[in-house]
Amino acid sequence: MAKTTRQAAIQAACGTTMWGIGGVLSNVIFNTSTASPAWLVSMRLTWAGIAMIIYSLIMHRPLLRVWHQRKGAIRLLLFGIVGVALAQFTYLLAIFYGNAAIATIMLSLVPAMITIVTCLRTRTAPRLIDALAIILALFGVFLLVTNGHLTQLHVAPIAIFWGLLAAVTGAAYTLLPRPLLAQEPPLVIVGWGLVIGALLMNAITPVWHIPTGLTPWTWVAVAFIVFGATFLAYILYISSLKILRPAIASMIGNLEPLTATVLSIMFLSLGFHPLQLIGIVLVLGGVFMMSWTPKKKR
Repeated sequence: MAKTTRQAAIQAACGTTMWGIGGVLSNVIFNTSTASPAWLVSMRLTWAGIAMIIYSLIMHRPLLRVWHQRKGAIRLLLFGIVGVALAQFTYLLAIFYGNAAIATIMLSLVPAMITIVTCLRTRTAPRLIDALAIILALFGVFLLVTNGHLTQLHVAPIAIFWGLLAAVTGAAYTLLPRPLLAQEPPLVIVGWGLVIGALLMNAITPVWHIPTGLTPWTWVAVAFIVFGATFLAYILYISSLKILRPAIASMIGNLEPLTATVLSIMFLSLGFHPLQLIGIVLVLGGVFMMSWTPKKKR
């Protein structure tokens, strides 16, 4: 692996690991205070969005050009509302009603969602390996939430609902801005997406409605979620995509659910049954399969 590729891989790994840590810290905040998912999303998007716009200005990125075309502006608004605000909100609701490990593993279904949407839109059949990967991932989710028992759920149904919705909105996060990213710097698109999402979430729960039970350590966790797991993580991951092949980036993305699962077992006393662990492996295996490209087509 060339030096620049290795550096990009490390950057992507740091970014995705921060996302996993952020999910676990969100879980801790919900367990130890009255903070709601809506408030935490408002905090996350507001301050990370402001920081991203300032960073884009410092880097001399064209901030306003994307708003000059009506079609691009509408797509950017949809990205901010659905792909950022709703994606973050549904993900934190899945954590709130379930736990960080379950939520991030459900989020691993995003590649399957993207494959299904792409096939429907282009009216083409998926690759055989993609079809097998989707079946494998869905069976993995089945084992995760039922532990192999058809009539018994080991995860709250509402957590499963928000987890699946998080996967759908996560797919929207990837698909909606693609035409914009072909013309504008990624940091500008992400920055505006965060700001638009922040405006929506502040209309629901403003950042100044401070919940009770927040300790100094909780505020440290909130600060990490905002500036580490959002602002810095996005910069690290996006900058790595200029060098890394999509397949490698997708594989590195698996560090997010792995980090969340390991940390949840270590610090949240979360235990998994053997069949649930097999389910986690199947979901992640499905993601690996979908990211595979034949050598002659790379």
